[in-house]
Amino acid sequence: MVDKRLASKQPQTSFNMQVKGLVSCVIPTYKRSDTLKRAVDSLLCQTYQSIEILVVDDNERGSDESNRVAELVDSFQDSKVKLVLQEKHINGAEARNAGVKASVGEFIAFLDDDDEWLPEKIEKQMAILDSDSSIDGVSCLYHELTDGKIFHSCPPYTGEGLHKKVFQREVAVFTSTILLRKKALLEAGLFDTTLRRHQDLQLLLDFTKEHKMAVLNDYYVKLHSDSGINRPSYERLVTIKKDFFRAVAPHLDLYTKREQRQIKAAHLFELAFAALKEKKLFPALGQFIKVGIDIPAYKALYKRMKARKYVALS
Repeated sequence: MVDKRLASKQPQTSFNMQVKGLVSCVIPTYKRSDTLKRAVDSLLCQTYQSIEILVVDDNERGSDESNRVAELVDSFQDSKVKLVLQEKHINGAEARNAGVKASVGEFIAFLDDDDEWLPEKIEKQMAILDSDSSIDGVSCLYHELTDGKIFHSCPPYTGEGLHKKVFQREVAVFTSTILLRKKALLEAGLFDTTLRRHQDLQLLLDFTKEHKMAVLNDYYVKLHSDSGINRPSYERLVTIKKDFFRAVAPHLDLYTKREQRQIKAAHLFELAFAALKEKKLFPALGQFIKVGIDIPAYKALYKRMKARKYVALS
């Protein structure tokens, strides 16, 4: 029965197809079949009904985890839920790209397999896109939860200067919060498959460089932080940052030398705190030394840390 809802074994076939008004929701899944049902259920509960749900199996073909994903997709008994198979596990960027290539919707949305949407997310975002053709994407706010309880909420922000805000880590726009016009996404380019992390930042920089994204300042996404799967070590994060700045070098060139220092400082601070979390004091000190005596950078850090403590009243 799974084969009846198999979206594609080679996703390139429907790359340019667009069914008007249809939202293709891409869920890459890797070793999280236990939370995948919650994610898919939150899509099936959407008040906006014109959707397809593409579950991209990013596990090794034939593995127990891959078999569990296939069984779960089959259990929904809903034609909206489709399974996208890949020949082998590569990374999340490749899996999301496979979902986009297998999609037939006019719009694209992403959801991580351990997160969930509130029922009105797509409806509210579509209302904005339908009302203004100059807007090619809409993000929304999110709550972060652990053990089912909110410990952080994304503070409200605007779409003005979003490219720099994302680059400088001033705001956290996640793949799970965005809804994009597929045409604009294809123009901007998909996820860089050479990146093991920060593909979301890379995609958002590419997208917001040429395309307008609005912000819906309401909470429609729940990000669950219970799982520790795929969280990088400090050493791995150092490599991740190097690869990221290599991939987005043209974006950095858009800014003045002073602005570039601010952007780089934000990422150096992330490395410093990652080292401190692992009690690696000398590597942490080294990152702070790289920032140097940069008062604006520390003011921006204080602003971000204050935002991290923000919990919206609901």
